[in-house]
Amino acid sequence: MLAADEQGGIGKNNDLPWPALPADLRHFRDITSSTLGPGRRNAVIMGRKTWDSIPPKYRPLPNRLNVVISRSRIELPELELPETTGWVGSLEDALTYAWQTVGIENVFIVGGGEIYRQAFEHPDCHDIFLTRIHDKFDCDTFVPNVEEHFALATTLSEHHDGGCRYTIEHWLRRG
Repeated sequence: MLAADEQGGIGKNNDLPWPALPADLRHFRDITSSTLGPGRRNAVIMGRKTWDSIPPKYRPLPNRLNVVISRSRIELPELELPETTGWVGSLEDALTYAWQTVGIENVFIVGGGEIYRQAFEHPDCHDIFLTRIHDKFDCDTFVPNVEEHFALATTLSEHHDGGCRYTIEHWLRRG
């Protein structure tokens, strides 16, 4: 799951550079929260900076296993993490942790730039839901070119919110 502008920009100063996009936020919540099996849930994997960018009142993302990747040991004496959150050191560890958790139906990578780069190279990353924002923003974080590894399967919807025109697309790994 990712949103990017025309240049592959996804963030600026650890925040989104575009205004809130209600249809995109609903799509993100619905896709990452919905499961087919009763009693099941999905996992969302993110880097520490992405975790930090989520307002504390919305962390962890509800009804999902939240897995946070950090390269360094994190000291969190003041932070009590709910059992729906795991901290690991690599994308491989995050995937293993997520898939070994009972009741996980799907795993979604939700940022940031370095985590996306690793996921695009990972053979288990077979789908991408891309919100393509049809504009350019001043970004300092970018994703690799989606077209190098994936092919557009379908455009799910088109929107115009907050002065932004965007499409939500589903991509599948090539070959």
